[in-house]
Amino acid sequence: MLKIAVFDHERSAQQLEDVLVRLLFDKCEFGYETYTTRDEIAAIDFERDFRFDLVFIELNAEFFSGVEIAKKIRETGNIRTEIVFTSTDDSYALFGYRLRVFDYLIKPIPIKTISETIDRYFCYCTAETEGFFSFKASGAAQRIRLDDIYYFMSNGRKCCIVNKGMDNEFYAKLNEVEAKLDPEQFIRVHQSYIVQLKYIKGLTRDGLMMTNDLFVPVSQKRYPGVKKQFMKYLGIEE
Repeated sequence: MLKIAVFDHERSAQQLEDVLVRLLFDKCEFGYETYTTRDEIAAIDFERDFRFDLVFIELNAEFFSGVEIAKKIRETGNIRTEIVFTSTDDSYALFGYRLRVFDYLIKPIPIKTISETIDRYFCYCTAETEGFFSFKASGAAQRIRLDDIYYFMSNGRKCCIVNKGMDNEFYAKLNEVEAKLDPEQFIRVHQSYIVQLKYIKGLTRDGLMMTNDLFVPVSQKRYPGVKKQFMKYLGIEE
């Protein structure tokens, strides 16, 4: 079930609810919560109880700070919840980038624009099951074919996708990336690397040689498991 939350003035929240009911009625089962007062927001435990898939947050409300609500969501480590900012202007666009916001809608918002946001959300969330890896970079949702990915590399707060085209960088933890991948297709070989099995050309105790002639290190701790899975992939019994 798709769980949606809206932080807005009561009238605007009701208008958005009416639109979402029209757009989602025939698409999926969904639940909807509105937060229109300071007391309702103060009662939220963002770390334990906030389990929404999609959140619409008004940035120009008088009784709460939309940016602070988004910060509270992200500060708990929650990157699964997609955030949509709504505002009368684009003055908060930089915050949207920093807080990994899915979309930024300027009021008054046409129904067509909300529909396009919902469609992009479904496309983004189902991308992995259709042979794609989805991610957000430069404030926009993007996706790349899984078959084109050689490996993922972590560098601090950023991940890099090394692939057959231009490499892509985005903000995420490698553990989060690993959780979205098929373990029969991708394998964690190092704290900072996840590789696609079919692009491994050779394996030594020092690391992997990939088919694109790049070298990937393998940690000593992970080497036995990597070797076992690689041999299994090749159909070779140890």
